Parts: sequence; structure tokens; C-alpha cells
Amino acid sequence: MFNRLYKVCKPVIRNLTKQIDYKRFNLTPDIISSYFWDKMLFVFNKYYGTCSEEHLKARILSSLATFKNKLLRFAYGEIAEYNQNLFKLEDLFDNDKELEDDDEEVKAKEEMLELLYKYMKEKLSPDAYMVFEVLLTPPPYIKERIKDGERITNIMLVEFFDMPRTKKSVKYIGELKQDILYWEEKAKEELHY
Repeated sequence: MFNRLYKVCKPVIRNLTKQIDYKRFNLTPDIISSYFWDKMLFVFNKYYGTCSEEHLKARILSSLATFKNKLLRFAYGEIAEYNQNLFKLEDLFDNDKELEDDDEEVKAKEEMLELLYKYMKEKLSPDAYMVFEVLLTPPPYIKERIKDGERITNIMLVEFFDMPRTKKSVKYIGELKQDILYWEEKAKEELHY
């Protein structure tokens, strides 16, 4: 039975791993994948023998989806911001051979971006800020689905956040994007960028 469930979970876990932006955790995709496998094994061991195979499969798949949402919430928290800053520092150290003029330009851009992030975090709701982060730095799951120059659609965001595919969900994402656009315009005026 385990082998059958393993075969079912393998593509699901691969897909779920692609939906998580591993840079936000300062980890690699294989470690994120191992988190999902740990969750799968935990649920299998907990419910094995207490229910039918189909019921066990449903519990495992449900727990994996719930765990993905937990990781996504964590990916946009304070610790994840710290990891993002670490990642940016690594990029800076990798590019330290550039000219000093370029360094000043990069620093100015980074300071502006940091100001923008701080401003948007203050002004946006937590949901809108999560959408803002995804729009600014799309995770691999979304990058794979957009072609060159194509924008990220509301339906892509609904799927990414594992929301029900309803008009209400698409409308909600649209409202969040409108809120983001409004505050981006305000940021241009107030921050002069």
C-alpha cells in the first residue's frame, strides 16, 4: 500500500515544491521537498491501519495541501524577510568586483526597493502584501506559467494560493491588485522614485 501511495504522492510533492519560493527560506528545493515527504510519512504512520486506503490517500493529499499553505504563510513572514536579506547580501558579495560607480547605483536601487517594501508593508493588508511579494518576485511555480513579457493573471494567483476557482476568488485577487496599484502610485508621489 505504501508503494502505491508513494507513486501517487511523488508528482504531487514535485508540484507543491515548485509552488514554494525556496529563496525565502534560504534553502534549496530538495530540502523543501523533504519537508513534504516528512509530512507524508507522518500522516501515513499516524493513520495507517485506521482507515481505508482511499481515505488514507485523501488525508495525505489534504495534509500536503494544508502544509503548503502553512509554508506559504511562513514564507512571507519576518523570518523570511531576514532570509531574503541574506540572499541579497550573498548577491552583493558575489558581485564585489564591479566598479565603484556601479556599487553606488546598486546601493541606491536597493535602498529605494527597501523603502518601497517597507512602505507597502505599512499600507497594504497582509493578503495584499503577499500578492505584492509574489508579483514582485514570482516563485518558480508562477515563473514556469508565464511567457516572456506576459503578466501574472488573477487566475494564476488563485491557483498559486490554492483558493477555490470561483469568480469570488478571482474578484478578491483583482481587488487586492487594485489596492497594490493604488499604493504603488502613492509611493511614487511620497517616496519620489
